[in-house]
Amino acid sequence: MRKIDSMLSEQKKKLLRRVNMSAQHQEALHIFPKMTADPVESGVVKVHLGGEGYNRKTLNQIKRSIPKQQDMKLSIDIFRLYSLYHSLHHYKYHTFLHCKKETDNIEQAAEDPGQEEVVQQCMANQGWLESLFSSFMELLTISAKT
Repeated sequence: MRKIDSMLSEQKKKLLRRVNMSAQHQEALHIFPKMTADPVESGVVKVHLGGEGYNRKTLNQIKRSIPKQQDMKLSIDIFRLYSLYHSLHHYKYHTFLHCKKETDNIEQAAEDPGQEEVVQQCMANQGWLESLFSSFMELLTISAKT
């Protein structure tokens, strides 16, 4: 996991060298794990940042209140860089959510399967593992191209 974290951090640093991101925008991208965008006018999008805050070390949702959802208007080119930065920053959390969904599905399908059985079923699901790996490789490939 440390290796993945260092790869993600390195890609984020490279992106920050390419885009002049304000500290306020960077903080908003760090706080909110969900990002959506709607076209406003030609070449401009309105970006919506929201979602529940979480602890980056434990990945558990935090109890304290976080600032209200934020919106910002960005050019499409800057939005692409912000979106990539956001994906890199929250990659581990979103992967955790995918894993939690998979384990919840396994637990619902069987009566009290036990932790070890759940892990074994996850590891035996080759298609699911490949999709996780593919999404990681796709993220790294996109960030390497920018």
